[in-house]
Amino acid sequence: MNEKNKIISVIDIGTTKIIVLIAEYNLNENKIAQIIGFGESRSNGLQKGVVVDISKTIKSITDAVEDAENQAGFEISEAFVGISGNHIKGLNYSGVTSISSNSQNQAIGQSITEDDIAKVEELAANINISPDRRIMHVLPQEYIVDDQEGILSPLGLSGRRLEAKVHLVTSSVNTEKDILTCLEHLSIHVSGFILEPLASSCSILNQDEMNLGSILVDIGGGTTDVISYSNGSVLHTGIVPIGGEILTKDIAYRIQTSIDQAEQLKQNYGQSNLSQASSDEDIVVKGVSGRDEFKISQKLLSEVIEPRIKEIFELVKIEMEQSNYKGDYTFGIILTGGGSKLNGILNTASDIFNMPVKIGLPIYDFEIKNSDFDPFDPRYATSIGLLKYVGQNLEKYNKTKQDSFIKKIKSFFKELINN
Repeated sequence: MNEKNKIISVIDIGTTKIIVLIAEYNLNENKIAQIIGFGESRSNGLQKGVVVDISKTIKSITDAVEDAENQAGFEISEAFVGISGNHIKGLNYSGVTSISSNSQNQAIGQSITEDDIAKVEELAANINISPDRRIMHVLPQEYIVDDQEGILSPLGLSGRRLEAKVHLVTSSVNTEKDILTCLEHLSIHVSGFILEPLASSCSILNQDEMNLGSILVDIGGGTTDVISYSNGSVLHTGIVPIGGEILTKDIAYRIQTSIDQAEQLKQNYGQSNLSQASSDEDIVVKGVSGRDEFKISQKLLSEVIEPRIKEIFELVKIEMEQSNYKGDYTFGIILTGGGSKLNGILNTASDIFNMPVKIGLPIYDFEIKNSDFDPFDPRYATSIGLLKYVGQNLEKYNKTKQDSFIKKIKSFFKELINN
């Protein structure tokens, strides 16, 4: 590895799949240079993003990690981990601080520093939450300096009063602890947990979509993740606790076949719009458990799929209503994730949301080495987004790590003196 590069690893822990990416980060250019390792495995042991079987989850993560390590040519010791699930909660909050002035004229404000911004964000995050939850992300929406609203970066501006409006993302400590337990078995240290829809937005949305308003709907296996943007900031995050996996189970139940074959039927012939589905019975279903093979129509599959997709989108609408945002989403709905590959889904979404809809494909500017995955597949939007998010925020993570180390040292010496 080039001495000017640093290794960054990310693990996307989903309900139906585990994705591991190992990349080189260019320290001179402060960006991801190339992916050098990729691993993917079927996810067993999780339901709706939550670990329900430790041993199966460890095995699934191990399979993906080892594949990525074999491609990269070395073992990883730390990684950033993407998580989702119904345990994730988002809320909007605000904090206010005064900017002290050295001038005798109290009407003249002081220039706002990074410490002032950190302080007001800390105050905005100072909320009462139960001991079994923690704040995972503090996402600034806007700052207000004195009476001036709509400021995205107050650094260097002069004022006497600084207010921060933020979107807070909280998660379950026990859920995170279970994932930590799994990774400890692999001797992998978790450098940080990252909200998966936040990561997906980094790989899918461009700056115009973030500025002028858009809603990203990431249809995964166990959950459907929702995140909305306007004025370049996160307005709302939410998790709908059903995804593509329920469609597969519905198909398996309706036509009495295996989960694996139901998944193949969904991917190859699934249609979310009943009016567009063919009524010809030309889809061969292999017999299972001694049964003979038989044929079905695409229309039969659609009769199963359409109501579920509509249910997911109706729940997304309910989730978005909780944001209380009264403005317009200029770019409407952007679908991604494995579930977005379903035939007819754009028409179904347009009918439900009554706004522009498109499929979002991952955007990236780094090379891919020794890996055979398709980076433009919506299934990999989150994992590519994890790399981009870490690359954009590495300095912040390093500072947090350094501050934590300094606090531990100070605490050690304080205990030493007291004893």
